[in-house]
Amino acid sequence: MVLLSIGAFIQSKSGAPEMRPASEAASIFWLWLARAAFIAWIALIVWGFRELHWSQPIAASMLSIAGNGVIAMRGPRNAWPMLSMLFCALGLAATAIILLEGLGPAGN
Repeated sequence: MVLLSIGAFIQSKSGAPEMRPASEAASIFWLWLARAAFIAWIALIVWGFRELHWSQPIAASMLSIAGNGVIAMRGPRNAWPMLSMLFCALGLAATAIILLEGLGPAGN
């Protein structure tokens, strides 16, 4: 959840042209990747409340917000777009593994 949140957060805060990928296609890909990451983040919260103890999705949400705060304090960096795409891709892959492998502890 933290990877998804940070990846989507960086994309949403990178409005300056110098913080965007040079290619328009890459910029559009990044936008859709970040949107998918945000949707997956929300889906994991909902899934967590349904399948796990309530404290686990709350803790993951708080860690996500803390991670976003750390990124916000650091300010814009040239590496943020690539790092955001990497975090979104890794987070989406982890989400797919969690949701498709028997839906966690309750699916076993």
